[in-house]
Amino acid sequence: MTTTSRPLDGAVCLVTGGGRGIGRASALAMARAGAAVAVAARTTAQLADVVQEIRGEGGTALAVKADITSRDECRAMVERTVAELGRLDVLLCNAGGGLTGGKLVDSDPEAWAGTVVLNLTGVFHCCQAAIPVMARQGAGKVLLMGSGAGHAATPGMSAYAAAKAGASQLVRVLAQEVWQDGIDVNEIVPGPVATELTSPHFTLGESLRGARSERVKAPDEVAELVLWLATRPHGGPTGQTFSLARRPL
Repeated sequence: MTTTSRPLDGAVCLVTGGGRGIGRASALAMARAGAAVAVAARTTAQLADVVQEIRGEGGTALAVKADITSRDECRAMVERTVAELGRLDVLLCNAGGGLTGGKLVDSDPEAWAGTVVLNLTGVFHCCQAAIPVMARQGAGKVLLMGSGAGHAATPGMSAYAAAKAGASQLVRVLAQEVWQDGIDVNEIVPGPVATELTSPHFTLGESLRGARSERVKAPDEVAELVLWLATRPHGGPTGQTFSLARRPL
């Protein structure tokens, strides 16, 4: 790898939604810090590109096709990571997204429920599979990619906001349940980020909705915070929200 600082040497990281955007940037950042990285997503072509880039820089990477809405696939994802890379030190629950919008009374019930499953139940599946592995090791870090929508009400986003709010509370509950096992659990709120999914709404560097303090960021900027949390010493912050959003939560 090209970097001289490798604070994650010997560590194994698992990134869901790792094929693009924040997940891809985070997987690359952790690999450049010395970690072996399992990159998970539903789209195999995107996974192959990320893994090829990591390996091209001399790193170790594993592509794992997985749908986090499936409990069985999440268990298999963790089992394969441990089987092929030896352990699991950092889980980044990044996969998610909004499947529905509009007023609650106009929402399609199946799409509404699907949004909750993707953004909340999927996190549950991933954590339930990973926590026993970390507990046996006596250490680990779980990072959840949150959203400002989970902290401040946004009309027209009831399903996504409710799911992200639930995930934020899950961070706090889980942190209290697993701290004695040496596991830290934290939430990251990235604020507006320029990705393929958000490109119809805003572009890199612009001020969101005219608010000069809320600049649209690049995925690499979020990856810097992911890496910082992944490299905190044992017994570091847990049960906390770390926000890159300029607006108060």
